[in-house]
Amino acid sequence: MSEFINNNQARIDSLYDFCYRLTIGEKGSALIKEHQAAIDDLTANDIILVVHRLVESDLPMGDLKIGINKALNVFHKQILSQEPVSLPEDHFLAYLKKENRELERRLQNLKLWVKDFNNDNLDISKVAEHLRIGIEDLMQMEKHYIRKENILFPYFEKEYPQYKCLGVMWSIHDDIRNRQKALLLALLEVNLDKKHINKLLGDLFFDMYTIIFREEYLLFPVALNAVNHDAWEDMLQQSEELGYAYIQAPKIKKKKEVKADKSFESDFLSENKLENTLLNFDTGLMTLKQAILLLNNLPVDITMIDENDKVCFFSNPKERFFPRSKAIIGRTVQNCHPPESVHIVDELVRAFKDGSKDSEPFWIEMKGRFVLIQYFALRDEEGAYKGCIEVSQDLTDIRKLSGEKRLM
Repeated sequence: MSEFINNNQARIDSLYDFCYRLTIGEKGSALIKEHQAAIDDLTANDIILVVHRLVESDLPMGDLKIGINKALNVFHKQILSQEPVSLPEDHFLAYLKKENRELERRLQNLKLWVKDFNNDNLDISKVAEHLRIGIEDLMQMEKHYIRKENILFPYFEKEYPQYKCLGVMWSIHDDIRNRQKALLLALLEVNLDKKHINKLLGDLFFDMYTIIFREEYLLFPVALNAVNHDAWEDMLQQSEELGYAYIQAPKIKKKKEVKADKSFESDFLSENKLENTLLNFDTGLMTLKQAILLLNNLPVDITMIDENDKVCFFSNPKERFFPRSKAIIGRTVQNCHPPESVHIVDELVRAFKDGSKDSEPFWIEMKGRFVLIQYFALRDEEGAYKGCIEVSQDLTDIRKLSGEKRLM
């Protein structure tokens, strides 16, 4: 662990200076010469620390991603020279790597259809249909990205203070999602725009290979050393609900209760002996078990954050709109969102705290469903802000109602 803690600060500073100046547009050749000594000795942990500082420098995310791409191109040879991490077959990270191998195989197959797409002697409409099928298959990788964002990232954040590289990776996940959606639409057009489609395909391939490289050569080696050994088993258990991409879900050897962040939960709750305790809601009494049943059977998703912006609860309905795992308990709400939308979260929470807003609705079209997402401030008897709740509800069928129904 010492190699991850006792970094050469001069090397980190030099690498940061190189990446920052490269990002703001300085010439790479002169910068490489100036910082060659640091580049020759860099480690995966150095890059994680440098990207954290770059994110904190408030550079625009778009510029930051381009600058990091340029820097990693320079660092590529040195990164590949690092000793690869050795993982047991049943390790959480090993399953992520297995999914990556399957993704690489599919990307390689899809390249053949891309080649045919640019062959003027073939029926382009038929080739476009094969491309659509291939893109839809790539979208299975969403389960891989969701497990990272909702399970791996929260555990890494708790153990590793310089975690803001995760925001850059999440932003690339979103780039991949957006390019896939754009490709599916573009490939349905009657008059196919080859130039546009080829650009989207090139960007998609680049981003998906980029994520594989950064996972296996940068994030995984650092996470393996930073995250507590017992946490990896918890991550596997939480992965069951979210699912896997392309590979068979592993059989969990031993079931155990996956607890939330121990620093966040109180001692008496961690005993888990309160199922029959009566709760007085002023308007009636319920046991804790009944209250849990009530919350989980409401036709809505509910997530609650406290006055310190930390997630403290989410309900567990039979059908969920957005992925959740126990790893997010105690996580700041800002870290539960991709970087490009954090400013909206901050603006809304700030309005709740200063009293200028008490609620805010949003609605989206999602997988053919119309979903209403509402946020409500929570205030005590004196009006002091105590947190807020997010309530998501599927209104698709409700919007179709008309007339009356008075009989069962």
